[in-house]
Amino acid sequence: MTHRLLRNGLTSFLTLLLGLGIVALPTLAVAAVAPDGTVDLEAYRAAEPCPSAPTGPSDCLWAEEFTVTDVHLDDRGTRSPSYTTVLTDASGGTWESSYGDRGPVVHRLDVGDRVTGTVWRGELTEIAFGDEIQESRDAPADMRTRVLIGALVTVPTGLLLAATGLWRLARLHEPEPTDGMGATLSLSVTVFFLGLFSLVLVSGLGENLWAVLAVWLPLTALAAFGFRLSVTHKRAKAAEGAEGSAAP
Repeated sequence: MTHRLLRNGLTSFLTLLLGLGIVALPTLAVAAVAPDGTVDLEAYRAAEPCPSAPTGPSDCLWAEEFTVTDVHLDDRGTRSPSYTTVLTDASGGTWESSYGDRGPVVHRLDVGDRVTGTVWRGELTEIAFGDEIQESRDAPADMRTRVLIGALVTVPTGLLLAATGLWRLARLHEPEPTDGMGATLSLSVTVFFLGLFSLVLVSGLGENLWAVLAVWLPLTALAAFGFRLSVTHKRAKAAEGAEGSAAP
C-alpha cells in the first residue's frame, strides 16, 4: 500500500496536497472559532432566572414544567445514534430536542412523565427528572475546546502526510520509497486513529482537551517508537544481506 501511494511523483504530490489540506481546515477552524468560542457558554453560565415567563428568546433562564409525549432512543447497530424527546408545555406547544447520549435522564423517561426544562434564548438547553439533569444539544458548548480537540486529532496526521509526500518528491530519483517513508505514512494513519481512540476513552469526562492529550500523547510516542524500531530492524537486515552477498 505504501509503495503504491508513493510510487511516482503524481501520487506523492497528491499525498502532499492531502496532508496540507488536512492541516489547513482545522487550523482555519481554530482561527475562526477559538477567539470567541466561549462567549455563549459564559453568557449562559452567568444568566439569571427570568422574573416572569419571557415572550420571546431571552438571555435569562426560564424553568418550565413539560410533559413527555415521545422518547426516541436509537443506538443499536447505527453509525449515528439518535436520542430525542418531544415535550409538551402547558399551552400545548411542542419542543423537540436531541441529546448526545442516553443518560442520565433520557433513557429513564416514559411518555407521560413530567420533567423540568430550562429555556434560554428560545432553546431548551436542559431537562431535569428527579435528581438528574441532562443537557440537550442546544445547550451552549465550549467551542474553543471542541475545535482544539479536532485539530489535535487531525493536524498531526496532516503534517506527517505532507512530510512524507515532500520527502518522496525530494528523492524521486530513487526507484522505490524508503522504509522510513513507508513508516511515516503508516504512522500518520495510526496517529489519527489513536486520536479517535483517545476521544472515546475520555468521553465520560466531556470535551476535555487535557484529558485527550494525556491519553493521545503517550500512545503516539509509543507508536512512533515502534515504527522507528521497525525501520531500524529492516535496515539492519538489509545491511546483513548486502554483506552476505558481497562476501566471497
